[in-house]
Amino acid sequence: MAITYVASPDESDRLTFPGAYSQPIFDAANTPVNGCCAMFNVFFSEDYPQPGVHDDNEGFYVISGSGKMMVNGEEHDLKPGCAMYAPAGMPHAIKKVGSEDLRVFLYHFPK
Repeated sequence: MAITYVASPDESDRLTFPGAYSQPIFDAANTPVNGCCAMFNVFFSEDYPQPGVHDDNEGFYVISGSGKMMVNGEEHDLKPGCAMYAPAGMPHAIKKVGSEDLRVFLYHFPK
């Protein structure tokens, strides 16, 4: 029998990073798939933060706003409906472009 997971994020769980904040949705304790997690990020800076590098893969889906993503030294434009992928070990960073915050759903999954 399949189990349905419904996440109701609590704002008290919100994490703040340079240029962005992250609202966890599924974490290690509440995930339908082991090794996966998901979150909703809002990028509010027009400057790239320090690139992230993870031991797992990371996928991104732009909900609203526009921005840029640097992946392994290569820059890509972001707009609503755009999906991206950063493989494990690949440096990557995101920033907004313009006055509107960039809203992105992102998820981590095993190699």
